[in-house]
Amino acid sequence: MGRSKMTKSDIVDSVYEDSEIRECGMSRKEVAAVIVKFVEKLKESIENLDENERIELRGFGTFGIKKRKARIARNPKTGQEVKVPSRKSPFFKAGREMKQIIMKG
Repeated sequence: MGRSKMTKSDIVDSVYEDSEIRECGMSRKEVAAVIVKFVEKLKESIENLDENERIELRGFGTFGIKKRKARIARNPKTGQEVKVPSRKSPFFKAGREMKQIIMKG
């Protein structure tokens, strides 16, 4: 995969090419529908998370929400102070197996 980015279409192709998927008899359209639905459900689940809740995909990683405190920042151009309100921010933390795969490469 010597590309600079991988798209959902590339993932669909990769999954479709897998021999186990071929043995199941799934079409490319069915594989695409499953992947699209998985991403939609993941987004919905992340949207509905509370601060202390997480979504864990073993061997891959954890998705969650962090609450960022309100703070005073500076406009780098003018140096003027700007109030930044508190907000929720999504995060992803790679799992141990994912980290090991990345460290090998």
